[in-house]
Parts: sequence; structure tokens; C-alpha cells
Amino acid sequence: MAVYNEKNKPKWTKDGRHWYFRKSYRDFNGKIRYYRSKMYLSKQEAEQEELLFITKRDNPVLIKFDIVAKDYFKYMYQSRKESTIYSYEYAFKKNIMPYFSDFYINNIDVKNINFWKKEMEKKGYRLAYLNKLYVILKEIFDYAIKNYNLETNKVQLCGRFERVNDEVIRDDEKLRYITYDEFKKFISCIDDIVWKTFFIFLYYTGMRKGEVQALNWNDIDFESNEIIVNKTLSVKTKETYKITSTKNYINRKIKMSRTLREQLITYKNYCKSFIDFKESWFVFGCTRFMPQTTIDNKKHYYFKLSGVREITIHEFRHSHVSLLINEYVKSGQTDTAKFFLMLSNRMGHSIKVMQETYMHLFPTIQNEIVNLLDNL
Repeated sequence: MAVYNEKNKPKWTKDGRHWYFRKSYRDFNGKIRYYRSKMYLSKQEAEQEELLFITKRDNPVLIKFDIVAKDYFKYMYQSRKESTIYSYEYAFKKNIMPYFSDFYINNIDVKNINFWKKEMEKKGYRLAYLNKLYVILKEIFDYAIKNYNLETNKVQLCGRFERVNDEVIRDDEKLRYITYDEFKKFISCIDDIVWKTFFIFLYYTGMRKGEVQALNWNDIDFESNEIIVNKTLSVKTKETYKITSTKNYINRKIKMSRTLREQLITYKNYCKSFIDFKESWFVFGCTRFMPQTTIDNKKHYYFKLSGVREITIHEFRHSHVSLLINEYVKSGQTDTAKFFLMLSNRMGHSIKVMQETYMHLFPTIQNEIVNLLDNL
């Protein structure tokens, strides 16, 4: 293993990287070439990268699973949104790596994968999450086929997770949300202006969690009464985060209701009482975004205090759409096509996704059908 420590300090990187490796190899014409790596923070990291370089270059018969996985995630960072990668990495480290870290990927067979699938099913995860794990593992094997001469994808041979679809599910269990009366009871228990504004904001905009976390005061235009949604926040660790484009790369503007606008004005005046206030501050969190753990802890506390059944932060989004559907129907309108056309831009979803997700919340049209039959 040819790993070196750069002695000439002026050649170190700005963040203190000074370990590197050099390796000779033969190119496609049989000529000997020399490769010098970039700098790394530690000797161990440089050694790991050299092993990865050798493995990928020489295509040995046996390839460690963790080496392939590490290389796969490096590739992911060049081709996917970071919010997706963080989610994949977390799921991988928690539910895939512990089962396959000691294997060579060539030796992982159908029996090993089926054992892993049974262990995952015992944890009681939802089918959608289980198949997310399946996709991650399958993509790692696909990557090994393309880059490490792995012959077959044993994960694909095993197939996706499946369950017998005989469970009776009530409509209110398909999509969880809180009603307007439940929200009023919940919000009445909050006397902290920060959290009162935060939850009013979620309920009256239906914005995604990362979009709310990334929002700064420059994104709120009180003159036009609009919220500009053009970014989201991806969190990897407590110290590492990145602001990127929205989930589907579509920017949108959300009109504010009177209740939300008045609450935001009151809250902004509170924030402006701090002498270092800037328009570039995060709306929630000021100089730093609001952490997810803090949000979850406060949400749990206020739901318990109010006695209202607790929902997730994402389910405030469902609650917003449910509120609008309810008010739309109360106004005497029943044109669902028009409704979903109006809502698709506000929510940042396609009309098709909106219909598939929320159509069952509309009142049944069975009465109109029966009337047609009765007129025969």
C-alpha cells in the first residue's frame, strides 16, 4: 500500500488534507501509467481510497460489499439530489449494512437476501419503506454489475417485498390529517410565538418540511401577499446541511390567507426586535435553520398538551388539502378537475398525484349515479 504524507505544508489543502496515494497500473494498451490521488484528511482514509482504486481497476473475483456500496454512494452524489442520498444512506446504514458488511458481494446469494428480507419484515416497516430498502440494495448490485464485473443481480432475482392485500383499511387510515376544529384546539395550547407561527404556517400553506426549514424572510413578499418556494433543505448530520432546489425542481408561489399573513407580520416584528436581525435570516430558526429533532419534540409536546391525536409534520400537508377540500365542497362546488388544477401548483404536485392522493376525500357521487338508475 503506497500511502504518503505530504511533507511540504504549503501543498496541503485549505482544510488540512495532506495524505495521498500513488499507484502504478497498466492501461488498455499495456503501458505502465502512474496515478496520484487527491489529498485526504487521514492515512486511513487514503488507504481506503487506494483499496477502492485497486479493486475497481483490477476487477478481482472477490469484491467486498462495503467497498462497492461506498463507491455507489460516491456515484450517487454526482447524479442525485442530496436529500435523496441522505435518506438512502441513513436507511442503508441502519438496515442493510449490518447484514452484509462481512460479505464479498460475489458470495451473497438468494438465501442470504431472503434471510435479510425476513428480518426486515419482522421490524414491522410499511411496505413502501421495505421496497425502498429493496431498491437501494438492488441498485448497489446493479452498480457492481456495471463497474465490478458482477455477473448477476441476486437481489432482483429475489424480487420486491410483497404482502397479501387482504387487510381492511378504513378511509381515515389511508390518509391521516387533523380537521379544522382539531387544529384550533391544538393551536390554542401554544403560547410561544415562534411555535404558534410555525404550526399555523404548516397548516395554512401545506409546504414540505424541508421547504419550510429553508425559507428566509426574503422569500416572503407582504406586498404581493406571496410566499416564494424555490428551495429545500437537506440535512445529513447536525453539522451538515445543504440547500438545494425543490423536490421536483419546480418553483412556485403560495398566496397567504389573512390569518397566516397577520400572524407572520406579528412574528416578524418579534424577530426584528433582535438588533442583528437580517432579511436573510431563516424564518424559523433565525441564524440557523430549525432542527428536525426540536420540531418533533415541540410537536409531540403540544399535541399531548392539547389532547388532539398526533400527526407527523408531513401530515400537516395532508391536513391543508383536507381543509381546502372541505371548504370547496361547503361552498357548493363539486368540480374536482378544476379543484386539483388549482391545487397542483400550490402544493408542488402533478394533477395526477393530487387526484391519486386526495380524491377519496371528496364526497361520494353515488347518489347521482343512483338517480340515473331510478329514472329508467
